[in-house]
Amino acid sequence: MATVSWVVFKHHKKSDGTYNPKIRISHNRTSSYISTPIYTDMVRFKKKSASGTITLEKIKEELDDIVKEYRHIINDNQEIVQECETSKDIVLMIERRKKRKDIDFIEFARQHIQMTPNAGTRTVKTTGINALCHFLKYKNGNDKLSIKDLTSKLLREYEGWLRKERLITVRQNRTAKQEYRTIRKPALNDTGVHSYMGVIQSVFNAALLHFNDYEKGDIIITNDPFKVYTIPPVLEAKKRAVDVDIIRKIYNYSPINKRKRTTTFTRDIYILSFLLAGMNAIDMLDCQMVNGRIEYERQKTKDRRKDKAFISVCIHPLALPIIEKYRDPSGKCLFDFYKRYSNIRNLTKGIHRGMRSLCEEIGIDYIQFYSARHSFATIARNECDISKDDISLCLNHSAGKTITDTYIKRDFSRIDKVISKVADYVFGESLSSTSSINNDL
Repeated sequence: MATVSWVVFKHHKKSDGTYNPKIRISHNRTSSYISTPIYTDMVRFKKKSASGTITLEKIKEELDDIVKEYRHIINDNQEIVQECETSKDIVLMIERRKKRKDIDFIEFARQHIQMTPNAGTRTVKTTGINALCHFLKYKNGNDKLSIKDLTSKLLREYEGWLRKERLITVRQNRTAKQEYRTIRKPALNDTGVHSYMGVIQSVFNAALLHFNDYEKGDIIITNDPFKVYTIPPVLEAKKRAVDVDIIRKIYNYSPINKRKRTTTFTRDIYILSFLLAGMNAIDMLDCQMVNGRIEYERQKTKDRRKDKAFISVCIHPLALPIIEKYRDPSGKCLFDFYKRYSNIRNLTKGIHRGMRSLCEEIGIDYIQFYSARHSFATIARNECDISKDDISLCLNHSAGKTITDTYIKRDFSRIDKVISKVADYVFGESLSSTSSINNDL
């Protein structure tokens, strides 16, 4: 049976004349000591005694309270105590349970996000945790959140806040005149709430695995708000694919103002994405040209797949002028995008601005850059009668794979046939004529 007591040792005297009382844990003929935050010179030692006693009643009471706290922890966790072989094991168990009081969910989230290997996932989770911090500042005046205070009630309050138009204050970069600025954020729908709550649940589940030892039944985090709170389901996604005529309009777009470099750049990589079977912008930052083909590992899923989401895509003749236009002369990367934008976030912002300007100039409602990927798949299926399996290969999807697929070597030439067929359907007349893209070179 583990016992707890406080003790003051003569040889623990500090240079200022004070002593630091310790809490002694004894178990199975072993003893370990835990320091206390108390320092005092009110100690009396008997002659030839290595330990002494506190002479100030107030300090005695403080030490007695610590002893009671540790005894309470031991009594409440008898099953764990029985598994402990030495007093050191008891000390570790006590420290783990004391830590629960001090687990800051936001601090853990930041550390967890830093260790996340995928850059895209880090960005999504950072955005989600930043939003929670804005809510906590709105509610409490600070962004601290003890994990035991992460309750279903708090999540419902947070959801209500997300569903309203709200003002948040953000720090600007060093070049801005003012350090902070206020942004008006629109109300979120079910899909938006699902995304933000999903980040919190993901980080919370990581905390459960980090702090709880389920094999030994040593549970530090006992609360789970997601067993009470239900995350709203995702709304059925609005189809992002656009008509063939819009793809053609974008391809044939010629900038009204030649200085609109961002709009021209956005047109070019939108068409490039379409001609490379819906390639994402982030993948253009880290792709290579090998034997006349574009090869890359899809950033979004490479960390979740055994094949690293590798794909090899042919370069259609219409894509070649765009590739040469933005080719990196230094050879560091295939494209010179890293010289135009310092990171993927700035690239995404530039594309967003360019899409708004592009849509305005060609007279269509705003469409997202991602619509190039959706449109490629939709046209391939509905207009070119391509099988869903081949479209899945083009999009580098892994869903729907069967045991049989593990026996079959992937044939990327099937992607080449799909790209050729879709490009012929959409740009048939342009293959033998001069396009606006070529005129801008």
